[in-house]
Amino acid sequence: MDPVGILSAVEIKVPIYMVISYLTVISLCLLLGRIQLGLTLSFLFVFYMGYVYNGFFLLETIKGSPLSIVIYASLGLIIIVLAVISFLYSPK
Repeated sequence: MDPVGILSAVEIKVPIYMVISYLTVISLCLLLGRIQLGLTLSFLFVFYMGYVYNGFFLLETIKGSPLSIVIYASLGLIIIVLAVISFLYSPK
C-alpha cells in the first residue's frame, strides 16, 4: 500500500471535550484580536492530536514503510517550524 493510503486508513480519535475547549480558546483569541496566538494554538492542537495523542496508532499502522515514517516525521517538523515562526512574527 502506498504511504498516503496507509495514513488515510488510520482513524484518529479526538475527544469531544478537546474539540470544545479548542473552539472556545480559538474563538476567544479571534474575538480579542490575537490572531498570532490563535494560529499558534491551532498548530499546537494539530501537533498534540496527531503526534502525541494518536502517535502510537499512527506509528503502529505505518511500521515497515520507511517512506511513511519520513512523511510522518517531516509533517511533524513542519508543524513545529510553523509554530515557532508564528511566535517570532511581529506585525507592523
